[in-house]
Amino acid sequence: KHSLINTANDIPSEISQMQAGAVVHGYICNIIEAGCFVRFLGHLTGFSPKDKAVDRPIEKLSDVFCVGQSVRSHVLNVNAESARVKLSLQQSMCSSPDCSFIQGYFLLDQKIAALKYSGPSTSHDWVKYFGIGSLVKGEVGAIEEYGVILNFKDHPDVVGLIEHHQLGGSTVKVGSSVKGLVVDLSDGVVNLSLKPELVGSVSKDGKKKKRHRAAVLDLELREEVNAVVEIVKDSYVVLSVPEYNHAIGFAPLMDYNSQLLPQHHYDNGQCITVVVGSIPSSDPSGRLILLPKGSAQDSNISSSKRAKKKSDYKVGSLVEAEIIDIKPLEVILKFGVNLHGRIHITEVLEEDCSEHPFSKLKIGQKVHARIVAQAEHSAKTGRNLKWELSIKPSLLKADLEESTASEAELNHSINDIIRAYVVKVDAEWVWLTVSRKVMAHLFILDSSVEPSELKEFQQRYSVGQAVKGRIIGVNREKRLLRLKAFDNQCMLENIDDTQKTVSSIAEHTKEGDVIGGRIQRILPGVGGLVIQIGPHLHGRVHYTEIVDLWVPEPLSGIHEGQFVKCKVLAVSRQAEGSVRVDLSLRSRKLDDSTTCAPRFEKINDLCPGTEVKGYVKNVNPKGCFIMLSRMVEARIILSNLSDEYVENPQKDFSVGMLVQGRVLSAEPLSGKVEVSLRKSTGSKSQKLDDVSYSDLHVGDIVDGQVKRVESYGLFVTIKSSELVGLCHVSELSDEPVLDINACYKAGDMVKAKILKIDEDRHRVSLGLKESYFDSDLTDDENGNENDGGRVPMDISRAPQMSGGFNSTLVLPGPEPRASVPPLQVALDEYEGSDQEGDQKAHEIANGSEPNVKKSDRRLKEKARKQREIEISALEERALQKDIPQTPDEFEKLVRTSPNSSFVWIKYMAFLLDLADVEKARSVAERALRTINIREEEEKLNVWVAYFNLENEYGSPREVS
Repeated sequence: KHSLINTANDIPSEISQMQAGAVVHGYICNIIEAGCFVRFLGHLTGFSPKDKAVDRPIEKLSDVFCVGQSVRSHVLNVNAESARVKLSLQQSMCSSPDCSFIQGYFLLDQKIAALKYSGPSTSHDWVKYFGIGSLVKGEVGAIEEYGVILNFKDHPDVVGLIEHHQLGGSTVKVGSSVKGLVVDLSDGVVNLSLKPELVGSVSKDGKKKKRHRAAVLDLELREEVNAVVEIVKDSYVVLSVPEYNHAIGFAPLMDYNSQLLPQHHYDNGQCITVVVGSIPSSDPSGRLILLPKGSAQDSNISSSKRAKKKSDYKVGSLVEAEIIDIKPLEVILKFGVNLHGRIHITEVLEEDCSEHPFSKLKIGQKVHARIVAQAEHSAKTGRNLKWELSIKPSLLKADLEESTASEAELNHSINDIIRAYVVKVDAEWVWLTVSRKVMAHLFILDSSVEPSELKEFQQRYSVGQAVKGRIIGVNREKRLLRLKAFDNQCMLENIDDTQKTVSSIAEHTKEGDVIGGRIQRILPGVGGLVIQIGPHLHGRVHYTEIVDLWVPEPLSGIHEGQFVKCKVLAVSRQAEGSVRVDLSLRSRKLDDSTTCAPRFEKINDLCPGTEVKGYVKNVNPKGCFIMLSRMVEARIILSNLSDEYVENPQKDFSVGMLVQGRVLSAEPLSGKVEVSLRKSTGSKSQKLDDVSYSDLHVGDIVDGQVKRVESYGLFVTIKSSELVGLCHVSELSDEPVLDINACYKAGDMVKAKILKIDEDRHRVSLGLKESYFDSDLTDDENGNENDGGRVPMDISRAPQMSGGFNSTLVLPGPEPRASVPPLQVALDEYEGSDQEGDQKAHEIANGSEPNVKKSDRRLKEKARKQREIEISALEERALQKDIPQTPDEFEKLVRTSPNSSFVWIKYMAFLLDLADVEKARSVAERALRTINIREEEEKLNVWVAYFNLENEYGSPREVS
């Protein structure tokens, strides 16, 4: 590298050679987020922090520097103990005082050309033939948009290019021959000019080189001259010096440390002032090198003139300037003696003006402006000085102190309404400028509440566009504001200061706000939606708040990434510290319409009989829960799911299914709501008051449906009613039933005879034996069936309990219940022992029969079969190892096994069969005291049985 070879003697190799304040050459060996490392000789490395790498703040160092780039570094600090060197790469401190950078560029270009065009067919003659300032002749090969292409017969590898602005008014045609002046030669491309002043400077004798050298010899190093821009390249500009016979010179556009920075803009034909840096006779590249004035730091002439020009102006001065360029965000002006300044877009009009700041300005217009900030070095080349100007009417009239006081502090606050101008539009952010030193950004979801506008976010904003917004966040360290697009909701009178912000992240989101959102995730089942409403803030939409009407598929047409308009229902802080925002997508709710489908937000709004709709949340064998709104859920027990028998609730009622029913009960204190989906009117409790067990008679023949099958018998629902009776296993058939589950299943239709009615305990005993259905009882059977058909009531008198509590069981669950047949047989054995009462009931029921002999024969047959049943029951007890049949026997058993919940529950069931509820309750309490405290599962079984007992037989006070 040219810079490293030329300064090899000055590059340190040890830390002892480093001195603070020195400027040394090196190259970048690594770039990290915090800064970059500069390598010198050997392993000697220095570090430049990010804030010391460039003059102006940037986001990424990799956008300004690259690994391997040659740089000039200013040593800030040397710590020999820790072997650390702190450097600065700022162009203002490390700008090159000479023309070594551009010289190295041209030398490298010559080396590449020598390697590229070396060979037997080519020689270096073409380099001499196309020398800078020479007149050459070529043939026009093509005319393109970027210029005229020339071909040279003697040098087919070389291409000539005449840019359109270098034609000098000449008209050329394809195939014609033209003669032009060589102004630049790079990589096999020769730039020519047909300008008369350039071609005419050598047209007299055709010896440009001699005259050119004679003119160059008159130039002195560090001399300040005026030059004209002829051609603008990527790294340099080609200039002509009219004062010295239009000598061709070259000025760099960049320096070592500014190679990747934006370059200064020059226009073709622009007149600039430069300083002679090197003449062809002493320059290794053989070119005239000219340096912009800002880089000529050692020029006493230029520096003194610059100081003189600057001394005439200071902050607060009023100047008359001419507009030379209007850009989207700034106006460029010139004033004084070749001084330039800019007017930021926010320094034109007052804040309350609605028109565009640049609408009345035009190029060439002269304006009066006030200097509001000192000249800043351009980050591109470091040579141009640009003053910050303002033409605000208030500043033109104000004093110097008043004009600068507003810049000292960031005096913006939350909820202020401001006007800003678009600088850049990203995928999700709009970056805006509020003033020269204050920026703002607008998030996509804060730009509008309408989904159609959010979808066209990037198309709605253009650079320089004015945006009015409300401040919702202030970062004073970064001098950065966060805005929300101004609309009707941003009016200050609508901002409720009494609402306490739940969190700083959601401080601008309040209950009742209508905001824009984007669907982030669709939760499975009836989980609802997750909506993004801010850069780091999300809200939840309940399943019932997605659409206005009750529809079967509320998620139809919803997809992730979709923009939506939503209303904030509530903002709260959860226990773990996160913020919960509840939203609604119901458009009628957004408009506060009263025609919206009702959602019951409070249990107090519900009363028995109210018609409600909801979505099934979950289903279990005992029923399901439905969602009436985001705040209220209701339970539907199995018996209330349908007028028909429901065998598998999970199959018939899927999660998310829309159902309609009526409220049975609502308890605001406990938060419990009971709903029924049955079509029949009135609740069970109302029907109980209208129906008496006197409507049923012993001996009636009824039709029924098997509700549940247990090991000890069947539970049968009497047809056309909700009465449930029990048919003991001994009453199923005249023959012994070995496997009850093989003979019957839930849902089977059966014909049964009423054997016994216990109105006090609301129990009906049934029999299914074929011997009960004699052909002589056909007339009675029809009448009794009609009587039974008039009874539509459940036997349990507990309308809010699930179907599982309709039996006399007190066991904790179905598995223990099925495994303890003796506990369930006790009731029917007790009922079976009272056969004489049954016989008397039959006699009373059949006393009006004309044929007494037939009745006596039936009673005798029944007595014989009943005796057989008693014998089989005794045999069954013997087979089951003599299960206790008296309280004393149970007392012996519980003393033997005091920690067995199975024994205690059998004892409780035995006492319930004897209708001794108080004694069973005392046994349960005694069991809880007796069972060892370590036997948690045993205690739990007793507790469950105790709860079932209270549910079935307890009579709580009204206040409870």
